[in-house]
Amino acid sequence: MSQFKCKECGKEFEARKGFHCHLKAHSLTIGDYYVKNYKKKDLFTGDLLQFKNYDSYFSFDFNSFENYLSWLRISPKKVSKEYVLEQSRQRFQDKKIKISPPNLYYDLSLMANIATCRSLWGSYENFTKEAGLKNIFNKSLPKGFWDRNTDDVCIFVDTREKKPFEFPCSRIQKLDFGDYTVGGELYSKTFVDRKAQDDFRQTFGSGIERFRREMDRCVQFGCYMFVVVESSIEKLEEDNRVSKFKSNLGFVWHNVRQLMLDYPENLQFVFAHNRAGTKKITPLILLYGKELWNIDVQYHIDKIIHGEKQRKTLISA
Repeated sequence: MSQFKCKECGKEFEARKGFHCHLKAHSLTIGDYYVKNYKKKDLFTGDLLQFKNYDSYFSFDFNSFENYLSWLRISPKKVSKEYVLEQSRQRFQDKKIKISPPNLYYDLSLMANIATCRSLWGSYENFTKEAGLKNIFNKSLPKGFWDRNTDDVCIFVDTREKKPFEFPCSRIQKLDFGDYTVGGELYSKTFVDRKAQDDFRQTFGSGIERFRREMDRCVQFGCYMFVVVESSIEKLEEDNRVSKFKSNLGFVWHNVRQLMLDYPENLQFVFAHNRAGTKKITPLILLYGKELWNIDVQYHIDKIIHGEKQRKTLISA
């Protein structure tokens, strides 16, 4: 049975690509065809749904993420729960997700995040159970985490680190992966890979395969990587918008999302907002080490900065 039938002439096609090429015969763009023939509407405003791409047109019922959040706020709780659960289950099924992703994944995917799930289900644990996920981020930051003194922590710095931090105690040593770790009794197979803004865009854009090879070595040795970025998502978006050398951030965010799915128990991304924030959190991550493997660190940073709410996003489509 054909998968695609043209609503203009009735001709049938097995593949989407062939069908989309056929639309030229009707002098229609792909977007014009779907808007004309399906007339999907934004659930919040009632306006015709704009066509961005095929997948989003049929999986997302809003012209903006802000409209989605506004609709969730005004809809009856039962209706909101049903929509969020259906959207999430479909995403989990399409991406073959079995382990709960961190909060950052939801934000980068324009999905209802942990704060929304907690408000609708009472707890994130309740949501993951109903969605059929294994929840691995089930702990909070240790008490006093941010105030812990790390001056006596001796940190190993990779020989290839271009702009190393100056810590009270540090040693230069070639590392198999990452930029920072600790040795001796504190060593818990935990590493930090520092990323300045431009390095982040390059690594998770054109350099993605090289990073994957690094992560494969990390997994092979049973280690855990925290990628700590000297920026925020919002600043990355804003700076890229005015840069003379723009990156395809849509591709970058796609790669970041996929990495979180491919290495769910060995990798976290932490946006520390600036270099000072990165310097502060790096020794804390290494000091607590394995204790943080089941803690969504970025979620707790966002709670401090934004409060317990859905983050407004500027994420490139």
